Amino acid sequence: MLNKHRLINHIDSYGNISLRNTNYTELPDNLELKGDVNLANSKIKKLPKGLVVNGDLNLANTVIKNIPKGTQVKGYLNLAGTTQLKRYTRGIKVAGFINFAGSGLTELPPRLKVNGDLSVIRTPLKTLPKQLVVKGNLFLGHSQITSLPDDLVVNGNIYLGGRPITVFPESIKVDGYIFK
Repeated sequence: MLNKHRLINHIDSYGNISLRNTNYTELPDNLELKGDVNLANSKIKKLPKGLVVNGDLNLANTVIKNIPKGTQVKGYLNLAGTTQLKRYTRGIKVAGFINFAGSGLTELPPRLKVNGDLSVIRTPLKTLPKQLVVKGNLFLGHSQITSLPDDLVVNGNIYLGGRPITVFPESIKVDGYIFK
């Protein structure tokens, strides 16, 4: 485990932390980080309780299985390639886009609000949750989704990526376009 004293060795002059390709498996609890945090391709297994990232959080290609409730990310959250991640739970605050592309995601919580784009490209996700609000674009390509919830709200575009949607309710709200 990486403690707060050793963490200083990985902080740049802007407050960003890069632990990319490192062997650290855990971070200390109640950690507030000033900039971006890059944990991509690292051996990180679990995130600390009370984590606050005042920038972007990149967890691409890690073995993270869950994100603790109460985690706050003031930028985007990149979970691309996190094949062990199956469920994304309520109580995680993300100010930007959320990328699940190529992850093991099978479940999103109801009433999820994404403040940017949402990508579920190449995931085993079969359904979108009720009352999903996406303030950016929604990317569905090569997922297992075949229907859209009737209360879906997308402030941008929907990119189907060749996905054959069999249930396309007229009640969905899309401010942009729907691309095949």
